[in-house]
Amino acid sequence: MIGLVLAAAGWGRRFGSEVPKQFLPMQGEPVYLHALRTFLPHCTSAVVVVPDAFRQQVEDEVGALAEGARVAVREGGSHRQDSVVRGLEALPPQAQLVLVHDAARPHCSTELITRVIEGAREHGACIPALPVSDTVKEVEDSQVVRTLDRSRLYRVQTPQGFRREILREAFRRAAREGFLGTDESSLVERLGQPVRVVEGEASNRKITWKEDL
Repeated sequence: MIGLVLAAAGWGRRFGSEVPKQFLPMQGEPVYLHALRTFLPHCTSAVVVVPDAFRQQVEDEVGALAEGARVAVREGGSHRQDSVVRGLEALPPQAQLVLVHDAARPHCSTELITRVIEGAREHGACIPALPVSDTVKEVEDSQVVRTLDRSRLYRVQTPQGFRREILREAFRRAAREGFLGTDESSLVERLGQPVRVVEGEASNRKITWKEDL
């Protein structure tokens, strides 16, 4: 069985809105609902992790869905990592394969979800990524330190898929060592667990700035 943790607890300060971007309307409904609807056909259960101030709104919106009984809503934590842990622990024990997705990525395709699921089943951990096309430089104090070899650099997306026991152990180790990662795969890498990479999608962009929406 497959579980989904939809990370919707961030406030997205860079976006510059009083309402977090994932709750803003897009084509008639909140951004996060577009993402959730795409995943529900692939998942037996889902948890949407939200700021406490939006919990009742999301519970009402999710409850109105035909598949709403399979979706739980939980309050997030101080960091993304804390929020995803809460979502993971709220999934039923039968969900032994877990997908983690950014609520601010509303255009993920069914094909991409399938690629990640298949990769996670076979390898234990799988992420989608796209090769970097721009020249990338390491900069310190407004000075170029070096130019990086972009042939080995990729832009990582979500959903990220993991066997549940691998992801739980990654969170436990990170908590013990006080490590905060920017995504779930960075925690899993620290276990020495290989992470499979599958092709991402240019359309699966994360809403970060107002012009993205």
